[in-house]
Amino acid sequence: MFSTWEELENSIINCNKCKLCTNRTNIVFGEGNKDADVMFIGEGPGADEDSQGIPFVGKARTAYE
Repeated sequence: MFSTWEELENSIINCNKCKLCTNRTNIVFGEGNKDADVMFIGEGPGADEDSQGIPFVGKARTAYE
């Protein structure tokens, strides 16, 4: 697999293994502490996430605030 988060992120930059690649503007890899004990994984990026390249922004973020 991958030894580092950077290797994983680099492997998805040009990924085209699913339909998300056909309309995306950015990859939405993640942000935050890579050594955290908890990780939140979303279903798929929405328009706000795609435009910013950051997960859980826009409607996704306000739903939990």
